[in-house]
Amino acid sequence: MNDNHSSYFDHKIISLVKFVEHYRIAIIFGYFVLTVLSIFYIKDNLGVSTDTTDMLSEDLAWRKLDIEYEKEFPQFTDNLLIVIESDTPDQSTDTAIKLHSALKNNPLLISDIYYPNQLPYFRQSAFLFLDTIELQDLADQLATIQPFLGTLLADKNLRGLFAMLSDAIEFKQDGEEIDLKPLLLEINRAFEDEKYNVSWQRLMSTDKESKSIYREFIVLRTLESDKEFLPGEDVIRHVSATINSLDLDNDRVKIRITGGTALSYEELKSVSNANIQAIFISFILVALILLIGLGSVWLVTASIITLFFGLIATTAFAALTVGELNLISVAFAVLYIGLGIDFTIHLALRYREQAISTDKDTNALQLAISLIFRSLILCAITTAIGFYSFIPTDYQGVAELGWIAGSGMFISILFTLSLLPALLSLKPYQPRNNSYNNTQNTLLITLSTLPYKYSKQILLFTLIILIGFMTQLHKVNFDVNTLNLQDPENESVQTYRDLIKDSDTSPWSSILLKQNRNDVIAAIPELEQLDLVDEVIWFEDLLPADQDEKLFIIDEMNLFMGVLSTEESHDINNENRINTLKKLKSQLDTFSDPELNAETDKLNTNISTLLNNNPDETRLLALEKRMLSNLDGRIHALNEALNAESVELNDIPLEVRERWISPKHFKIEIIPKEDLNDNEAMKRFVTQLQSYDQSVIGSPIINIEAGGAVITAFKTAFSYALIAIALLLIFLVKHKVDAVIILVSVLVGAVFTFGFMLIFNIPLNFANIIGLPLLLGIGVDSGIHISDRFRQEQGSNKNIFMTSSSRGVIVSSLTTICSIGNLAFSSHTGTASMGLLLTLGLASMMISTMMILPAFLIWQNSLKKTAL
Repeated sequence: MNDNHSSYFDHKIISLVKFVEHYRIAIIFGYFVLTVLSIFYIKDNLGVSTDTTDMLSEDLAWRKLDIEYEKEFPQFTDNLLIVIESDTPDQSTDTAIKLHSALKNNPLLISDIYYPNQLPYFRQSAFLFLDTIELQDLADQLATIQPFLGTLLADKNLRGLFAMLSDAIEFKQDGEEIDLKPLLLEINRAFEDEKYNVSWQRLMSTDKESKSIYREFIVLRTLESDKEFLPGEDVIRHVSATINSLDLDNDRVKIRITGGTALSYEELKSVSNANIQAIFISFILVALILLIGLGSVWLVTASIITLFFGLIATTAFAALTVGELNLISVAFAVLYIGLGIDFTIHLALRYREQAISTDKDTNALQLAISLIFRSLILCAITTAIGFYSFIPTDYQGVAELGWIAGSGMFISILFTLSLLPALLSLKPYQPRNNSYNNTQNTLLITLSTLPYKYSKQILLFTLIILIGFMTQLHKVNFDVNTLNLQDPENESVQTYRDLIKDSDTSPWSSILLKQNRNDVIAAIPELEQLDLVDEVIWFEDLLPADQDEKLFIIDEMNLFMGVLSTEESHDINNENRINTLKKLKSQLDTFSDPELNAETDKLNTNISTLLNNNPDETRLLALEKRMLSNLDGRIHALNEALNAESVELNDIPLEVRERWISPKHFKIEIIPKEDLNDNEAMKRFVTQLQSYDQSVIGSPIINIEAGGAVITAFKTAFSYALIAIALLLIFLVKHKVDAVIILVSVLVGAVFTFGFMLIFNIPLNFANIIGLPLLLGIGVDSGIHISDRFRQEQGSNKNIFMTSSSRGVIVSSLTTICSIGNLAFSSHTGTASMGLLLTLGLASMMISTMMILPAFLIWQNSLKKTAL
């Protein structure tokens, strides 16, 4: 009955091939028209989304918390963070003010611009935010320098500066207490470094601890344009153009752009470039390998045409059913090239083999398809299962890839069994004399006999390696840091990492929402007791404490400081500047103070060097700029701070208030103490916070929870794929023991893959983990071809390794490795890791399929013969 069913099935297949051969022109033309129409449809209907938050199910508890937070505080979504950095606080502040003024009037690209340091509330209350002791120290310091500062403000140029310094030196010589060392250090540095401007803010501050870098932050909430292929591109270009037009990014100040919008833009740009490059290289490599493997230009041409038409059809299917790709699903094209070509390779090689081994009266194409049809269909199903297994999981970003690529396998098999035969029938393959036998060289024959001679030894050696790898599998780890997926050379990534290193600037804080003020008051001291928490901030921290005492000190400061002049400086000529320098030098020649000698001697030397070179006006004006360019901004800030008044919570600006209080919740921000670039530090921080309150949210929690969700999704997908493929094999494979052998060999290949990951130190991550269920499907495909051909040749004494099936597995594995493996050279780390893992996995599966699986089959067959 089975034989009758098989004959009937073969007859139907041959009838189908005859139909394709008869209507080949119409079929080819139809596919051509479909491809052209698909290209136009793709152009108008396929987009790309950079939103990584939608890649996991909204039903997850932490996703619900994150969605609620974004709804209540939308100011923190679609943000561009501009980071202004300098080695002085003056330069950072002045540059930020200029940039803020230039950017604030562009409603087409920017919906909101937030720079709190420029708000009158914070500028006027600056002194109120100091500790009382710190404010008193500042008042004492300003009282001491006020007479000297007045001299400078009356004559804001080199003459006034060095006249002030001269007066201060005389004051010091008279035995009065004044600390000149900070001023001398600043002036000497400006003399010696043409890129450095004197920091008057640091000189006026009571905090003498110098930082290596001072930062200011401007936050832009961006508006997306439907015309942008890369979301955020227009606003980033606008910001960059504004910075360049004002010449703000220079030797003294560095301006960098980061934040969610910039990270998404640069990541999508990296991923897009990587995939476009990978697709182009894949086609070239596949064509070269096919030319070597198939040995016929026409077979290669027909295969590439089939592959290309199928890829376009799959892309159109994605546009129709999904509409918008994500950062993971964009990889479907490279995966399709690497896997879709497998079907054409096996069919083309089987057709070539039949054309060589049969007489001219036999239709080699019909015979080849009838022999390989079942295997191809089964392989398409198992590969699709590998992709589809992610659909029921919470990892929706990969579920989308699974849907597109899995469906693409059915599109590929359809094109392989219709378009490819139609193309091949246009020009039937004409074998060259002895072309098949010539490929069977002595070395290949020797290698091919090894599994037949040493099947037991191969299996024993495999068992030893397998046990060794399995004892180490617990060391395979998952990298939860999403920044590690991106191109490390991207400015946004480098900037973000730098900010995370510093707890004062880390954007990776955590958030806790409370419904009323009393809950906040109760939670803050408890959070502050946690040893991994550096600081806890909430809305009322923006209201200065001890205002009455501080305002009294500020009133005293006003009495002796008065209103500081901000008028333009007097014009002086070059002779005035040189005479001032000479006068100061003469004074320094006679000045001696053990605490200051090092700096005064250095200043004396710097002045002498300058005067000996006969400086022109341009050089002295440049020196004057380095000395005094930061002064006016500090005087303006000082005048505003001296006008401080008592403030209440209601005085805090609405744009600030809305960032801390929503209609439903108060926001508490929790700053980590450790550098969260370290995954272990991140896990410790999140574990401690969640042990305190499960409703905490923020980037660290999202990373850890997303990692857990992805691992769960992988386990689920792998289980689904394994069960579905196992059932499919058991029902459809004629020899049931072969189903077990195929599955065992594939699982061995999977363990080998993990072993190689440990050897090459490749962690799992959000991108490459999708390859593992996929490898299961690919490994089963190769196993089906080998086992099916082994049974077909059983009794004929034909070496399985000398058949087109083995050659097909090798060629298809190489094409898949080259097409998918070239992703390993991508600048996008996540894409590169996926390419590397799949390359190692495919190599492992090829070893398992070409060595371990045949050894199993040969050993099992020998046991059967022994039993008989």
